[in-house]
Amino acid sequence: MYHQKYHKFNTLYNHKYGFHITGPRQDAFDAVFRLRPKVVKTLDFSVEVMKRIRQEIPDVFLIGRLFVHPQDFGQLSGGTAEAARKKGVEMAERILREEVNRDIHHINGQPIFHAWESLNEVFPEWTDENTQKLYDEYQVAFGQKMLAAGFEPVAFNFGQGNGNGPQWLKLYPGTLETYKYLGFHEYDWPTMDRLHQIGLNGPVEMHNRVPGGEGRGNDGMWRCLRYRRVMNNGIRQQYGDKHTVIITECGMTQGVWGGPSLDIGPWAKECTVPRDIPGGVVATPIPVDDYWQSLLWYNSELMKDDFVMGACLFVTGASGKPEWDTFEHLGPIMDRLAAFQQVLGSDFLTGTSPVPEPLAAAGAAPAVALTDSAPVVEAAAFTRATATEVVEPAAAPAKPASRWTYTLTPGQGLPLLVGDIGVKDERVTVVKPDGVVDQLTSGSKPEHGQGGFETYGNVPGTYKIQFMGQNFEIPLSGQQFTKIVFNQMADPDSVQVTISFRDGRNTYAVGEKVFVSMQVTNITAEPVPFGILGLLTSAGQFQTSWDNGIIQPGQTFRHEDGLAFNAPGAYKLQLSICFSRKDACLSSNEGWKRFEPGLDVVVQ
Repeated sequence: MYHQKYHKFNTLYNHKYGFHITGPRQDAFDAVFRLRPKVVKTLDFSVEVMKRIRQEIPDVFLIGRLFVHPQDFGQLSGGTAEAARKKGVEMAERILREEVNRDIHHINGQPIFHAWESLNEVFPEWTDENTQKLYDEYQVAFGQKMLAAGFEPVAFNFGQGNGNGPQWLKLYPGTLETYKYLGFHEYDWPTMDRLHQIGLNGPVEMHNRVPGGEGRGNDGMWRCLRYRRVMNNGIRQQYGDKHTVIITECGMTQGVWGGPSLDIGPWAKECTVPRDIPGGVVATPIPVDDYWQSLLWYNSELMKDDFVMGACLFVTGASGKPEWDTFEHLGPIMDRLAAFQQVLGSDFLTGTSPVPEPLAAAGAAPAVALTDSAPVVEAAAFTRATATEVVEPAAAPAKPASRWTYTLTPGQGLPLLVGDIGVKDERVTVVKPDGVVDQLTSGSKPEHGQGGFETYGNVPGTYKIQFMGQNFEIPLSGQQFTKIVFNQMADPDSVQVTISFRDGRNTYAVGEKVFVSMQVTNITAEPVPFGILGLLTSAGQFQTSWDNGIIQPGQTFRHEDGLAFNAPGAYKLQLSICFSRKDACLSSNEGWKRFEPGLDVVVQ
């Protein structure tokens, strides 16, 4: 899914793959016109070809990158902020002088290119802070110049395996304020999910888990999916949906292993990974079908994040360095992508994933160990709180209507329509386009979820799905496997919330646990379920306090929990609740609500 916040596509595909073109390759351009990708990044600026791409694919998002050497962002020119800003402006001006950017080539009054990157993979994340702050100055100057000229700048574009949310918040505040689009490079070897799976299945490392992770091991996401680790660890908590992610390079390279391992792709004939490294030494070249399975996995993850626009396959049209031929996606991979690709209308897909409110992503945290103390649920009473009063339930207004959403995920296999409504033993009626009616029972197919069901979806057209008084119309192609997960969310206005310091103070020492008393009162006449309830800090830390709860009409959920801060400073604590099913809370931003007012904490 893609939220269409800034650039809007007329249609969406069942994948997010785009092209990365390094030179004027006619076969690459032919593939563009054949597959009509939504995102194209190119180091070639042939005016007539670029103009034709824009004319024949009106909704394509076209990104340019100008190769420069050396990559001077001020560190080679004095190392001052002034030098960095000067170099940023110079880089922008150099790009703006490219023939393709001249006004005479505009299409309908707009430039051919939508966006431009500046420098490429400039340094690793462990580079000293002063150098990184210098790059922030550079990116801001470059971005402001490009924005003034009518182009979007794309920030960062660091090498694979780099990026840390708190680090970016600290060292790149200007970049995060200036830019809408953030670029990431993501690779692994010998499969794209290798290090991710090691992280999920390894030892529990609570300090490495992040909101939006799976709550297993250290949450993975260290190479491929690094963008999710970065964005969900502070950036989306602070900026909400301000930023759109573009994976400006992705694929597989032996180079992720470092040392003598060469930066060569899946079609390389030699394996340069040292023999004493388990997991990295495999027969080469990688079988096409094995790599294709990696790409399918990666796409299935990209489709979960609506703030991701697309992922550019490096490379689709290799030109320049001979070793780039080992990354080539033209040929068997492109043929598989063309066969896999299905068109879905934007009004259909984007409706399934509403844009989360700012900071809501902070709630999408893995469920961590619950505290030993059980909550006390009792009848609500008139309570004097820190900022609001909890009214008597007898005076409660009518319950705001809950709303249902759904997430659709296409896949490979038989043309089945499988679903999950989240609860068992409910009647599900499916009316197919040819008039056939299937009467199903939720939970009859638990492999698809607690409320799983299954039927054939091999007839193209609109499928009407009815259950629990709800009616949905889902258009299907009839040619592929489709899973649809339904989710009921209570309205946050169904509850009133108060939190207070248990110990009656707001000043604590570094490492000392700050205990908070929470009260959540259901002011309606219907039960209010929630998937996750926890404490959110202004530093991006999230502590799950309870999960899979239900607050009955007129009752108050009472609980105490605490967390510690590892550095001095001023922080804010808020209660964050996800009013969706727990699995939906962990996999998306839907249903999360931060409650005001929060608590101000001073750590000394």
